[in-house]
Amino acid sequence: MDLKPYGDRGLLLAELSDAQRTACLNRLAQALPAGCEEYVVGYDSILLLGPSIACDQQFKESIRSFVAYPLADAPEPDSPRSHFAHSRKHTIEVYYNGADLEWVAQACKLSIEQVIELHTAPVYTVRMMGFSPGFPYLEGLDPRLQLERRASPRNRIAPGAVAIGGSHAGIYTVASPGGWHLLGHTDFPLFDLEAARHAHANAQEVFALSPSDQVRFQPKEIR
Repeated sequence: MDLKPYGDRGLLLAELSDAQRTACLNRLAQALPAGCEEYVVGYDSILLLGPSIACDQQFKESIRSFVAYPLADAPEPDSPRSHFAHSRKHTIEVYYNGADLEWVAQACKLSIEQVIELHTAPVYTVRMMGFSPGFPYLEGLDPRLQLERRASPRNRIAPGAVAIGGSHAGIYTVASPGGWHLLGHTDFPLFDLEAARHAHANAQEVFALSPSDQVRFQPKEIR
């Protein structure tokens, strides 16, 4: 683990192993360390924010202990990454009618039915929230569905689009450009714009998913 000052009020816990990341997220879910007001989760990093923590050597030492000694009821380091003490479980219904579904099947040498089956089989873990508000990078995509992203991104992808890209699955939460392969769409609300406009809204009021949450996809017939 590497500790780096991040601006004048941030401390970045970088290059975390999966065991360190799991231990730290479990502890942060229970209570923030003294001097820390909030945190932001990255792929293999966690950014802690507080008014005087960036260059506080005593705080840095306390954080090393914070990560080194996980909660007594936290998972063992070699257990599945999806087993977080504070994770929530979500089932998301998907209409599998995406523009790239047939292409993905051909590229993976599978039938459309097999693509859907492989996409709905895993329990995914929200590794981090991504490039647009509430966009989840979902870990656990079957290797047989892992494809390079599109060479030419689309200019606009509609909210609710369910997609895959590289080793991750994801869901577009707002209209945006994107280069992932579209398998379908969902009506599951991931981002509450009205809640986001309130000055004191918390993350769980604005976003349906949080890092370490578990997600399963379920096929839904088009009516």
